[in-house]
Amino acid sequence: MLNLHTTEAYVDIHTLRYFLTVCQEGTMSRAAEVLHITQPTLSRQISNLERELGSQLLIRHSRHVEPTEKGKYLLRRAVEIVDLADKTRADFAADGSIVEGDISIAAGETYGMKFVAHAVSTFQAEYPQVRFHIHSADASVATHRLDSGIADFAVLLGYPSVSDYDYIRLRATDAWGVYMLADDPLVAKEAVSLEDLAGKPLISSERADKMGVMASWFGEYAGQVNVVATYNLVRSAEYLLREHMGYLIALDQLVPAGGGTGIEFRPIYPPAVVNVDVCWKRGAKQSHAVDLFRRHLIALNDFK
Repeated sequence: MLNLHTTEAYVDIHTLRYFLTVCQEGTMSRAAEVLHITQPTLSRQISNLERELGSQLLIRHSRHVEPTEKGKYLLRRAVEIVDLADKTRADFAADGSIVEGDISIAAGETYGMKFVAHAVSTFQAEYPQVRFHIHSADASVATHRLDSGIADFAVLLGYPSVSDYDYIRLRATDAWGVYMLADDPLVAKEAVSLEDLAGKPLISSERADKMGVMASWFGEYAGQVNVVATYNLVRSAEYLLREHMGYLIALDQLVPAGGGTGIEFRPIYPPAVVNVDVCWKRGAKQSHAVDLFRRHLIALNDFK
């Protein structure tokens, strides 16, 4: 096991931030961009860290890096150390009139992000020294980032275990529907029934496919569900739709439709509506900035 407290090894917070960013981004080049330093500088810092701790921390592949077992241990510890350092700094800042720090939000693809974006904008107008970081992620990644302390908030859609967290339920909801090419015969319908889609090629979200949501929706037509592709991020799936691969099953207002885009959206009937929740880790110590933003979210949601 790595020992971060020996007299021989000294690891500063900046180096731990570098290591965290490399693990989060998966490549040295992307991490260097995020950190606003050169790639050689970052590589040198990581090599120095490995030398200080006497352990290889990363496996360097041709296109990406991944932590070794000791690297994974350091990653867990680094999250705790950096988080504590940030919160300590924020606590000192809270004694004065200046509110500063970083707030991280892991978010699934949802129109509910319009509310979150408004909350971020109005909060930062009042506290300009607070910086926000938005990480697009599906539910599994978003909850992992929340549980590990990398994210302060997660925006989740219809998440079955949302009660594991403290959360607010947004007044806005998301509705599932079908994106199709503008010349498709189903465009003539105001809503698309599950019978209309039985046997037709479908592009489904990865999570919905794995959890059997599609089969559950289709009921008596479950045996005719024909998922030809799945997606993690819906904007990538738009390209499959444009290549005539099938009907894209996704939430409303996530893909540009109508108005000459070549794509049309129709809601599913019977309606399939999901709640949107903004969650935070129960019992977690929050920085002053995070606590203020949480209160801001709640106040805005109550007002709307």
